[in-house]
Amino acid sequence: MTDYVLFKYRKIDKNLLKSLVHSEIFFAGPDRLNDPFDCKVEILKALENAIARAPDQTRAKLEKLRRMSDFFEQVQADFSKVGVCSFTLDLKCSLMWSHYADDHRGICLTYSFPESFFHENAGQILGTDKVDYGINPLSNWFIEVAPSLNSFEEFGISLIKKILTVKSKPWDYEKEVRILRKAEGVQVLDKLYLKQVCFGLRTSQSDMTLVQALLKDCGYDVALCRMARTAGSDFEVDAVAI
Repeated sequence: MTDYVLFKYRKIDKNLLKSLVHSEIFFAGPDRLNDPFDCKVEILKALENAIARAPDQTRAKLEKLRRMSDFFEQVQADFSKVGVCSFTLDLKCSLMWSHYADDHRGICLTYSFPESFFHENAGQILGTDKVDYGINPLSNWFIEVAPSLNSFEEFGISLIKKILTVKSKPWDYEKEVRILRKAEGVQVLDKLYLKQVCFGLRTSQSDMTLVQALLKDCGYDVALCRMARTAGSDFEVDAVAI
């Protein structure tokens, strides 16, 4: 089995402290996400774009999908109910530290999700996948993937997962991985999933002391580190154990 090692940047505030006390993560609905286009790509528009660009043989297959407009509209409406929890594959991204960890005053949590987490919560968790960044990622999916899918069920699941994991090219610095849930809300985790807590370059000593004390009181067994400037580099940073 493969564990999914993912990083979560957080500001140190009451929401973070509450999530640590209760060992939980939050799945946000599309309207809470910071990109107004997130999870809201227009399916029919992407399909028409794909038909216009596809080679002849593929175009003929895609044109048949126009008959599924009612299904596409229902899927589009249902997206307002899903929950998204965003992670990244990069612990050392300065932009991520600035944008999501309070300008390096916050922390980065390292989680390791075992395969069993997804199996045991299959009633709620839809799955996990990397975000696909591009100019027309959904249109490209219609051209490159959709024609080869063998059943309506396979097509539907693949389409839904794709729409929930596509973003425009400028966001690719995030190296985002998403866990998808059927509904917005809180998901309780085994405390063993949290493996490391890393503090930023500007995290105050008082905040570090507060978080460390909370982790200890709540029974976590985690490694602690702090970001530091990399020797011999103008801008790179490394995680240093504390």
